[in-house]
Amino acid sequence: MLRREQIERLKERYPAGTVVRLGQMEGEHQMPSGMEGKVIGVDDIGQIHVEWENGSTLALNVEEDDFTVVPQKETLSEKKCREFLGKINEILKETDFYLLNVSCNGGDTAYAAQKLLAMHQAFETVYGEGYVDEEYGMVMMPAVVCGRDSGIRTLALVTLDLESSGEHFGTIFMTPGGMMEQGTSSLSEKQKQALAEYYIPYDYWYTPLVERDHHVDFTQMPEEVADIRRMVDELPVQGEAFHMNEPK
Repeated sequence: MLRREQIERLKERYPAGTVVRLGQMEGEHQMPSGMEGKVIGVDDIGQIHVEWENGSTLALNVEEDDFTVVPQKETLSEKKCREFLGKINEILKETDFYLLNVSCNGGDTAYAAQKLLAMHQAFETVYGEGYVDEEYGMVMMPAVVCGRDSGIRTLALVTLDLESSGEHFGTIFMTPGGMMEQGTSSLSEKQKQALAEYYIPYDYWYTPLVERDHHVDFTQMPEEVADIRRMVDELPVQGEAFHMNEPK
């Protein structure tokens, strides 16, 4: 008999939708090894109910049956995000964060403009030129941000939900001390205070093309931000939206 805490752990480990592969089901010879199914849920006595590919809904008993979780294939959206972040990390390895912020907030914006261009080109390499397909859902994009109270500018990666017309879901700031992600638990109190003092609340202007985004007003972009974006904005607009296809 499983204890209550063991059952709760099973519910956490095997949420609905988890795909499992059968090794052996005790006493059920019609359930061959290798059969896969999708977890419906775990009941209050610890049985894992499954919709099997043969139509059966026999439950798994963790104390008697042998089975494994099947790792889910990486979605195309997840793959593209991973590829983009890999390219961004390569750019940031060669980035002087102190110089970047001096450039963002001083008279010579050349260094910041070059870094933003490199980030934008990395984005286009992964997602293609032209408008980004809204079917990607959550997409991380290079941007310029500006603290509303402080007026301090920096480069950033903003995460947008393209399926909800570009609703904003978070930002990674490129501060003089390195990258800091808004809201993450890994930030120290000093880092949280620095973000609150210099950047939050903030406005942002990303560089890729997004249709039907009513959250960002590009017509009211400050001249200083436009100067940082100038190398990206001078690029010719080519191509069409990158349409998602299911990975083979």
